[in-house]
Amino acid sequence: MRSKLVSILWLTSISMAASLITSPPHLHPVHSSLPMSKTWLSSSSDSESDKELTPPLQNSITDDLLLKFRTASSEGFGTRARNVASTCQVGDIVVPLCGNMDKRQSLASRGVYPGVEYVICDISDSKDDAQDIHQQQLSRTDRIATIRPAYPLREHLERSDWPISVPLSDVPLWLSKTTYEAGTALGTLMLSGSFLATAAIVASVLRLAVIPSESMIPALMPGDVVLVTRSIFQPKAGDVVFFDPPPSLDKAIANSKIGRAIEAAAASSSDNSNGITPSIISTKGKQFIKRVVAVPGESVGVYNSNPYVFLCNKNRDQCKYRVDRSGQYSRPDVFPDESWNRVTPTISTNFKETQQSDQSSVLGKNEFFVAGDNGYRSVDSRVWGPLERQQIFGTAQFIVFPPSHAGRIPAGNIQLQDTLQ
Repeated sequence: MRSKLVSILWLTSISMAASLITSPPHLHPVHSSLPMSKTWLSSSSDSESDKELTPPLQNSITDDLLLKFRTASSEGFGTRARNVASTCQVGDIVVPLCGNMDKRQSLASRGVYPGVEYVICDISDSKDDAQDIHQQQLSRTDRIATIRPAYPLREHLERSDWPISVPLSDVPLWLSKTTYEAGTALGTLMLSGSFLATAAIVASVLRLAVIPSESMIPALMPGDVVLVTRSIFQPKAGDVVFFDPPPSLDKAIANSKIGRAIEAAAASSSDNSNGITPSIISTKGKQFIKRVVAVPGESVGVYNSNPYVFLCNKNRDQCKYRVDRSGQYSRPDVFPDESWNRVTPTISTNFKETQQSDQSSVLGKNEFFVAGDNGYRSVDSRVWGPLERQQIFGTAQFIVFPPSHAGRIPAGNIQLQDTLQ
């Protein structure tokens, strides 16, 4: 049973490949998929009845395809396909199939190519000479057909002695053109569906991301392509994560000096004759890459623009600071002063609010503090606050392009210090 299944799968794959290689262009016209209106199909002098009788080309193609499937269904698919060797007649188009490689080579040397459509030019059948039903049944297996390809083949497959004669019993399976085309179409659809399903699964687990900015220099350079894998386990401190921006980022940008200036300009644009209204570009739909500075349950703050984590043992008699030396932002005046100096992970994104609503220094459940390696060019948790776990797609561990520095992403500049400096 196993060998039979392997033979069937091999037979199907070889036949589909042969069809793709040898099928003539005229069997698949590109323009046949374009809808044609009644105006194109009839002249202005046509009567109304003629216009009503002219069907759209798309409908005829659909009807033809459905007819082929109905016919093929009656003849069977796969291992249940009906061998037409005993019923084919002159003028029929048939397709030989063979799964045995040695047999295929032998047939090919005689001009019989599995998967190629042949027109039966002549056929000799000893059925009429048989005296009884038993002899008639035996004689059908000895039918000899004179065949030629139904369309021009590639140069190395062409022969000078077309048409050729071949005993139909030499080929394991002869299919009608309708059954073969319907089976090929169905197989192609199933194969395409499996590829799409596989691609969807891979896309939900893996992703390639291009680094657009300088926020992660020197670990990642603009234009680098990194491989991102979906996070199954919780990201660790030092991991590089790929995430959707939190809503608090848009709020921080809108309430920054630049955001408020744009808002003021937009309010006065009603008097502007050119009709152009300035607006803030939303980060919705974009993705970011930053390094994890702190994970849930850790005490986080920012000192002189550098995020830090306060670490102590159980007795709290030995404490250190894990500092991410990301550096100062290029325009620190754009955001509130507490973005660069505070003792809590959360932050008010509004200049008008001088006190934070949450004074806890500990990250909550499913909260992470992230920052760019190049703080001079990075807008990160220092500005918007904690990042929720649900917004993280996965972690980036490898650079796949360019080859000059492909490999594992280098570690960030994270140091252990006794005091904040």
